[in-house]
Amino acid sequence: MDSGRFDVWVQDCMHRIFPDQKVPDIPRKKISLQAAGNEVACFQAGICGVSDRMEDLQVVVTDIVSAQGKIIPKEKTDIFYAEYVPVHWNSWGSPPEDLEGKAPGFFPDPLLRSPWRGHWGNKEKFPRTIGTWIRVHIDASLPAGKYSGKVQVSSRGEKRNADFTIEVLPFSLPEHSHFLMTNWFFVGAILHFHKIRPLTEEFWKVVEIYAKNLSTHRQNVITTPLFAINYMSAGHENGPEAQLIDLKEKAPGRYRFSFGNFDRWAEIFFRNRFEIIEGGNLARRSITPTDIILKRYGKKKAEKYSFPSTLDKDYRNFLEQFLVSLRRHLIRKGWIDRFCLHISDEPKGEQLESYTSLARFVKKIAPEFKLMDAMFKADLAKFAQFVDWPVPQESRYEQLLHESGIPRERMWFYYCSEPTGEWPNRFIDYTLIRVRIFTWLAFKYKIKGFLHWGLNHWTWHPPYYRAEIYNPYDNTTGGSLEAGDSYVLYPPRMPADSHEPVDSIRWEIIRKAMEDYEYLYLLRELLEKGEGSTKLIKQGNKLMKEFEEKIVPGFTNHTRDAAYLEDFRRRMARLIVKLQQ
Repeated sequence: MDSGRFDVWVQDCMHRIFPDQKVPDIPRKKISLQAAGNEVACFQAGICGVSDRMEDLQVVVTDIVSAQGKIIPKEKTDIFYAEYVPVHWNSWGSPPEDLEGKAPGFFPDPLLRSPWRGHWGNKEKFPRTIGTWIRVHIDASLPAGKYSGKVQVSSRGEKRNADFTIEVLPFSLPEHSHFLMTNWFFVGAILHFHKIRPLTEEFWKVVEIYAKNLSTHRQNVITTPLFAINYMSAGHENGPEAQLIDLKEKAPGRYRFSFGNFDRWAEIFFRNRFEIIEGGNLARRSITPTDIILKRYGKKKAEKYSFPSTLDKDYRNFLEQFLVSLRRHLIRKGWIDRFCLHISDEPKGEQLESYTSLARFVKKIAPEFKLMDAMFKADLAKFAQFVDWPVPQESRYEQLLHESGIPRERMWFYYCSEPTGEWPNRFIDYTLIRVRIFTWLAFKYKIKGFLHWGLNHWTWHPPYYRAEIYNPYDNTTGGSLEAGDSYVLYPPRMPADSHEPVDSIRWEIIRKAMEDYEYLYLLRELLEKGEGSTKLIKQGNKLMKEFEEKIVPGFTNHTRDAAYLEDFRRRMARLIVKLQQ
């Protein structure tokens, strides 16, 4: 390649583009995609050249036009520039073939709206290779057919083009997903990184922005702090105190509850197609009640308050009044069936008495509340009996199923910093098929939902707290975790200019996984209804057998072949079209 030139190629969304990546021997200049209505089609364009000769780099996408003249306007496309973030160590126990790169090193993950660059004097510096992520929103009303468009890249007067086509299928995915998903939303991190104060009009605008982002990625359950919102950043532990539900002690031991801000929160998420409000933990380690913001009797202002124990009689008095009031309010609002509640995260061993006592107490007062908690220890079956939706860690799912007798349709599953090795997870160094496969496994095992603890946990994680402010672009481990475990969204670089969070490649792949689930669901539904000819139903049953035996024979031996997964998905789509005719 001439020292002043650059080159462009296109590729699928399942393999990252690294900063030291060379132009392929045969650069791909055209890519073909397939998508249903209400789906987001994604691909990448790689740009490789001399770093200090791309200061005016521009990437645009044309209108996408069918042979019949129908148009997907360019405004329906988003172009992002992948930023490279450090991965200090590879995920523990993973074989090299299950990782996409070697650490320490820089991996693409955040997706920025504009090119990022360094400066030295009057020069602007890029890495040698830049990955761009292009996504196209397919409206449900768009006519089926083949649509063609171009990616146009220019720099220093030179231009490069690449072509793409999208086969728009004659069916749409539902707006409301059939699979439940929650990634825990940390409000305190929003307060710090967006530089806003709680419960102000600006706060509510930012919450709406996040609700829309999560909804477009098909998250449909929102973790909701019922008590004190922690201002979550090292060095800012004493930030502004706030709570969605106002608490006032009107007489000694008698409490009043105001739900105005809670209602505003719930209404934002419900109008953005969320299904369930997920009440936060009542306790830590089953015995320490979550802090509350309480205006105590005779005091002039509300302050943070901590009850000594979940077994304390004063706490039980408070909690009973709270649960009665919350239950009554949810019934009045028509939300009683759209609310679930956590007792305490990951209970274990010595917590059994305090955990089960608290769970029984809640169910006695509010039997309609669906209780759920993540569980990962060997004795999890003892705890699971006391909740409606047990959430075993994926490596414990089959154990709990066999030991507890709980129907699989009630179970969720989760992963976090564990398990590693051959188990699916969403770490930055994992191949993207390992990030995507979780919904395929959920569909096979008829699992109700998926939980992850970290949507935006942008701070240090114990036992590695540090005094300096955490920057999720400069450290992806929280100081002690696998890279990317604690978040899939990044905070805005310049919140004064825009409060839009920064998507990640993994967050985009999680949306693809949620879309995959709807393909599987639709195909199964058509087969169960007996739609189509005997020949087509036979083909469908054969395809579902292939799905169970070759795509996801199990949690650890699922296919690692992204091209095979895409081919299978296309075959599903073709069969769905035939069955619907």
